[in-house]
This record gives sequence, structure tokens and C-alpha cells, in this order.
Amino acid sequence: MRACERLYDQTVATTPDYYPTPVLTFQQFAQVMRNVDVAAVRMPEGDEDYDLGELAREVLTDPEFAKTNKRLAALSREEATFFENLDPYIPLRLLAENPQNTATEVVWRFADVLDGGWIAEGDLYEGVPQTDRCLVVTEGSSDGAILRESLSIVAPDVADFFEFVDMTDNYPFTGTGNLFRFCQGLARIKIQNRMLIVLDNDTAGQAAYRKISALDLPPRTTVTLLPVLEECRNVRTRGPSGGQYEDINGRAVSIEWFLDTSISDHPEPIVRWTAYNHEVDAYQGELIDKGAYVRHFFATIKRGEAPRVAKLVELWNHLIASCATSGG
Repeated sequence: MRACERLYDQTVATTPDYYPTPVLTFQQFAQVMRNVDVAAVRMPEGDEDYDLGELAREVLTDPEFAKTNKRLAALSREEATFFENLDPYIPLRLLAENPQNTATEVVWRFADVLDGGWIAEGDLYEGVPQTDRCLVVTEGSSDGAILRESLSIVAPDVADFFEFVDMTDNYPFTGTGNLFRFCQGLARIKIQNRMLIVLDNDTAGQAAYRKISALDLPPRTTVTLLPVLEECRNVRTRGPSGGQYEDINGRAVSIEWFLDTSISDHPEPIVRWTAYNHEVDAYQGELIDKGAYVRHFFATIKRGEAPRVAKLVELWNHLIASCATSGG
């Protein structure tokens, strides 16, 4: 929003003297746009050959715009020229302030500027700047592979805002110990890139989360646990005291639980209690044969079928929200 105001004020300052003074301040223009429901605007039909300012006047005099500021109802073509010369990102950003507009598709019509030679086809897509991308770091290569593959399925609209460590060979952060040491390094070098550290919601992950959160991490680095799963509140377990059903959230929830755990021809998911962790006074649990769920997930995609992603949607909603709350 600050960038919008700066661009608007720059346009005001560079408006030639022979044009009328802009009829709206940035705050007034922003208020108009916040109140516009784009679905209610009667857009001009056809491909008329408009003179400079005519199209902007026809749009801005629409009752949906003029309802907030009556000055727009009598806008002249010369006055509308200012708004036609605005950077298009300004009205787009301001329209997005209205929740009614956020599900509306934006269509980029670039054929005229491309055919006219104003821009090269290779320059049409700028991509997301590196400073706005978020590097996702997980405990293991399998976790990262699942997140990377599922992101393009459940949230393709934000997929280009995330990147993952190259996991083809010798994944460097396997286990919470290596991940903690990596975070110690981040705290020392004060890296400026946006980064999201994802830990399993199990006993080891809880212990690592406490240690990492105590570090003086860079402001754009966020650490989070996998979210609580309702499915995991009553899971069959095995341990020294035999078999029973328990809530495994915080003690044995790994990323495999966010895959389809109701595979046909596969037994009910079972967690086996293993080592005791003195730091959090709890046993570490592990999903038995968890690799089967991973193989089933990737095999389903390879066959061109749609995997069950309800829990992955829940997971990515959590991760996106966690990343969005990081500073910068």
C-alpha cells in the first residue's frame, strides 16, 4: 500500500500543467476502490477506438465507482486522463482490499503490446523476486519432496513464492540435530532471505522447536511445527505396555500423516513408541511402514490420478500462514 501511494503521488507530481489537477487524492481514490465490487461494474462492450481518457471516464463514471465519491459522476475526459495514465498495479492492489474481489480472476491481455513490439515475449513474465521467495527447509528429503509435489496440486497460485533445497543427493538437514545446527548458523550470519523451517509435530520436533525458537534467528526466518491433526487424536499405538489408542499429536505426527492413510490392502495405521526423550519427558513415536504412504502418494500422481489432498490443503494453509507472519 505504501508503494501504491508513492506511485500515485509521483504520477500527480509529473502530471503536465496543461492537464487539470487530479480530482482525487490517493486516500480518496483508495477509498473509492475499496468500496468497488468489480462484478457490479458495467464494463464497456466491444473494441471501440477510444481517445486518451475516454475509456477511464466511461469506467469511473459508473455508479459503482461514483457511489463513494460523487465527483467521479461528472468526470471529464481530460480529468480521466490522469487515471488512465496510472500504473495498473495501483488500482489492482486497491481493488484487492475489498474481500468481494479477491476470488476474481485477473486476465492479462498483452497481445496488443506484444504485437506492437512494445515488449518481447520473453519479458512478459518477470517471476517472483528472490527477496519475496520463501525457502522451505525440512527435516528430511522425503518431507521436502512431498511438500514440493503437493504445493503445485493444492495451491498452484502461490507455488512460485516457494522454493526447496535441492534434494537429489546428500540432503544436508536430515534429522532435528542437523537442522538445529543449521539454524545456529543462520543466527550467526543474519541471512536476509525469507526462510521457513518445518519440523515434525513429534517428540523430537517439539524439543527442536524449543531450542530453535530460543535462538536469535533472522527476522525473516520462521520455524513451525506440523499442525495438529484431528485424525491423530485417536491412533492405534504399540509400546512396552502393549497396544492401545492414543492422541499422538505432539509425539508422533510426521508428514506422512498428511497423506492418504486409508490405502486399500494396507492395515490400519499404527504408531510404535521408540526412544524416550528427557527434554520433553515423552516417548518418540513413529508411523510403522510410513514409506508405503509416500510411495502410494507419488505412484498415484505418476499414474495421472488425483491423490486425496484434504489434509495436505490443511497443511499448506498452515505453512502459508506461518510464512506470511514472518517479518519483512
